[in-house]
Amino acid sequence: MSRTIPRAYVTAAWNKNPVIAKEDAKKYCQELVKEGYLPLCPILAFDGIFSAEDTEAHKRFKEMSEDLLRRARFLVICGNKQNEEVKDDIAIARKSKVIVTTLDGVIGL
Repeated sequence: MSRTIPRAYVTAAWNKNPVIAKEDAKKYCQELVKEGYLPLCPILAFDGIFSAEDTEAHKRFKEMSEDLLRRARFLVICGNKQNEEVKDDIAIARKSKVIVTTLDGVIGL
């Protein structure tokens, strides 16, 4: 029997310090894996690929992140804060018919 692991795009109001942001992302992704999800987290997936100073690279990062989000079954909002990036992810998810939930919602299911 074939089982498809549900893909969950991970978003949060990431810390400006990339080290802290990556540590938070790892914790969130580990929790999702424990619950049986395949986490899709751009800040981990694209780590070291794009230069922070290159504006064109930032645009490509956003495009690739949005593509991952559209391919996911769930958008999982992590942390207690929301910023404009999280709100943008929610809007993209709703437009793409991706289920929006929180990490607490996934763990509590």
